[in-house]
Amino acid sequence: MVTGKKPQASVIIANYRGEELLPSCLDSVMGQVVDFPFEVIVVDDNSDDGSVDLVSSRYPMVEIVTNRRNRGPAAVKNIGAAAARSDNIAFLDNDVELHPQWLSCMFERITASGDSLGACASHILLNGYDSVLNSTGGMVNLLGYAWDRGIFKEDSDTYSYSMRVMYACSAAMMTRKQVFDEVGGFDERFRYLFEDADLGWRMNIYGYEVAYEPRALVKHLLSSTMGDRRLRNLYLYERNRLRALAKNMEKDTLKLVRRELSFWLWQRMRAELDNGLTARQKLVLPLRMAQALAWNLVLIPDTAKCRHEVAKHRLIPDRRLLSEGVLSPQIGEPPIGEDPRTIEDETDHESRSQPLPRKISMAREREGVLGHGWFEKEVDARGVAFRWTGDRASVFLKAGKKRRHLYLRTVMAHPLELTQVSMHVNGRLISTFEVPNQYHVHEIPLPGGFEPGEWEIEMKVKNPFRPRETLHVEDQRTLGIAVASIEIH
Repeated sequence: MVTGKKPQASVIIANYRGEELLPSCLDSVMGQVVDFPFEVIVVDDNSDDGSVDLVSSRYPMVEIVTNRRNRGPAAVKNIGAAAARSDNIAFLDNDVELHPQWLSCMFERITASGDSLGACASHILLNGYDSVLNSTGGMVNLLGYAWDRGIFKEDSDTYSYSMRVMYACSAAMMTRKQVFDEVGGFDERFRYLFEDADLGWRMNIYGYEVAYEPRALVKHLLSSTMGDRRLRNLYLYERNRLRALAKNMEKDTLKLVRRELSFWLWQRMRAELDNGLTARQKLVLPLRMAQALAWNLVLIPDTAKCRHEVAKHRLIPDRRLLSEGVLSPQIGEPPIGEDPRTIEDETDHESRSQPLPRKISMAREREGVLGHGWFEKEVDARGVAFRWTGDRASVFLKAGKKRRHLYLRTVMAHPLELTQVSMHVNGRLISTFEVPNQYHVHEIPLPGGFEPGEWEIEMKVKNPFRPRETLHVEDQRTLGIAVASIEIH
């Protein structure tokens, strides 16, 4: 920590009852390797433990701001931002641990990007797991559901590239103070849950991008949703989701999805009722959902005022957010995996020991079928699931005695030219063909000489492309072809 000069970054740590968590967090902050001065501010939300005494005794260089009453994380972060003396503000939860280069990576990215960048998201791993993701930036869909990219999935090359996202997870993010103040900071009505998604949404509407920085590594002790707290968090999420929609989505878009909103709210409740709730919780859940609706009805005047303010400053319409991939066209609940902390550890032996299929669909893939070279699953605007390959990728399929053709269904490819692909089976070249940048089914005849059984099918791309160079978008991956399915007939 460099002192004695005006800080170039302010690190704001929101704290409530964090006596056991703060030492690890603050030690990682103090261990940042930087060549510029920064300040650290802990905002305590009226904790009843020894948090404040711990900070003042062990970390005298840290500024402490205390609230006289508990106001929630959104308000705490706004208070910290108001106390910050620098132009760049980093927000941290008290249960994160930073890689020594985290602050320098975030500062470098946000200062080098100019006025167009409003905030920067971190590469956040779940603490206690070597390679399980918590967040790599956040997305929002047409129903207002928000989710962290990659949450509870294994870290992979998919997340090693920077890209534009809707919001930055506020457990570890950085923003420019001027942009933060311009969009109005965190909405304190949310208290917690969704406040970061709403902030990023407004930044995008106001014309500021939010970028994911893969070099900025963080470990986060994400709280687990259990017992009655599970229902409270569900209530807060649905309550805040509806308010964010009403504030930030254009009227025509809301009209388009109005019927889906009620349907998926009901579906969400049904799914929870079938998901291991106790008898008491099943009785409480409908009341909680009704409470979420009632809360929004009571706040209609305030929400309308916020909506007017957003509309007055809107530079980017929903249609453009959709076309730029920031607002997801997906209808339904977000794609979130299972929290590894709430399920028993299992090996994948059983799934891998099952016979290989003759067809692999990216919408319903199975463990042990995909080989090397695949990026994370995506869904296009039509709802078709696919995966991009790199310059080469493989799958494992079962071939019977009567196999005659291999069918490859592709969704996209090189945007400026035909993609040149060679197909290999068990190391033997069987075909070369061209893939257009559109939906296409390739029927590839299979030559003789192959025994029935398990085959390794490998695709090699002669002319892969990088979206950042070809399309001028914030995506540094090297891509080959986008595959929806592959099968042997």
